[in-house]
Amino acid sequence: MLELGTRHDGGLASDLPVMRRRRMTGLTGAVTVATLGRAASHLTRSGIIRGDIRRGFGTAPGVAHGVRLHIRLRLASANSGRPRAGHAVYLWHADRDGNYSLHAPGLEDENYLRGVQLSDSAGWVRFTSVFPGVHDGHWPRLHFEVYPSLAEAPAARLHAAEITLPADACSAVYATSGYESSRGLEHPGARVEMACVTGDLRRGLVATRTVGI
Repeated sequence: MLELGTRHDGGLASDLPVMRRRRMTGLTGAVTVATLGRAASHLTRSGIIRGDIRRGFGTAPGVAHGVRLHIRLRLASANSGRPRAGHAVYLWHADRDGNYSLHAPGLEDENYLRGVQLSDSAGWVRFTSVFPGVHDGHWPRLHFEVYPSLAEAPAARLHAAEITLPADACSAVYATSGYESSRGLEHPGARVEMACVTGDLRRGLVATRTVGI
């Protein structure tokens, strides 16, 4: 039987039980997806609630290296455009080699480049990360899920999507040391949800996107 959470795109409901079974978080005892959804304290104890996701949390010792990427997502009502405050966002993506912590061979005991944040009064969530590499030939992307509140995650998911990164930013980053495996990537040409990327390689890039919920 395939172990729950062996897919890199399974989301919070899959990832948290895997991390608990591998004793990678502060969660102990019989913590299930159902009980996680009933108490925000479980997520708080896990260590996954953080803005800087470059390092592992809990017992995971790893650190993700690469060009710094500040991720800014603004949650807004798809109907009125008003900000969605107090929502929980789980975000995760590949490292500069295109591998996902927790799931890639050799990274089963790592959990970097994944974290949870709450949207502020203006609907913004902010993460500090590194620019992802190409995974299995696919255009680099940021995965995220949105929940009504911390207490309702991961049981009551409102929204799940992927955001890709623009070709000019990818070309600039992939020309730097450490990203050799991602060079030569061809743009898929399809219309996709794409972030606006500003900044520079020395001080870090900023990826911004408004998400309608």
